[in-house]
Amino acid sequence: MEGEISKRQVAYKVQVKDILSGRYIKEEGWLPNYIDTGSKKFSRVNVLGVVVNKETDGETQSYVIDDGSGRISLRFFETNTNLEVGDMITVIGKPREFGAERYLVPEIIRKVINPKWAELRKLELEKEKQKEPKAQPIQEPTRNLPEKKEISEDELAVESEDLAGEPEETQETKTTEENKNPLTKIFETIKRLDEGAGVGFDQIIVETNIDTIDIHIKKLLEQGDIFEIRPGRYKVLE
Repeated sequence: MEGEISKRQVAYKVQVKDILSGRYIKEEGWLPNYIDTGSKKFSRVNVLGVVVNKETDGETQSYVIDDGSGRISLRFFETNTNLEVGDMITVIGKPREFGAERYLVPEIIRKVINPKWAELRKLELEKEKQKEPKAQPIQEPTRNLPEKKEISEDELAVESEDLAGEPEETQETKTTEENKNPLTKIFETIKRLDEGAGVGFDQIIVETNIDTIDIHIKKLLEQGDIFEIRPGRYKVLE
């Protein structure tokens, strides 16, 4: 039994949002604490993200990483880690909870030089989610359909006149609207303007002229298509 307890737990590849949204379960004795998401349980994780903040307080050093799904702190009790804001890293560590805050205690940290690894990780996580059981669709109760109403010739003539002034939506019109997808426009704008240090929020607004742009940027972050290299500056993952 003692050998089973001391055996190193599997480091699951997860997103930050899985760590933050799952239930944190505290075990007694030598059993490790773990997070329960409903579909899986893990006490060690493997997360890939970008360093967006760095703080040193005496002998304690902490970083904040962002993987596009959320942000979480890394806490050390040593100050010899050579990480800077903007570094993409892989972290293997243990989730911990203090009060209402979740954070990671890293065991292994490696810098990621090739940004293609971020895209590979995204595909791996999507493949894992496809294996998880899907929720059953909610069955709508059967409803009695209303009786069919007879329309007189006069009412039909009035309705035809009202519709006559409306333009017909052609396939060309639909295609044009699809090409105006704001997510695509924002993504391409960031990619085009980025010279290495990311693109500022205000510059994106000026270039795209899109309303509620903060909502669309949040969606791109959640999808993992872009990341926030530091507050208010964005880069694409490619």
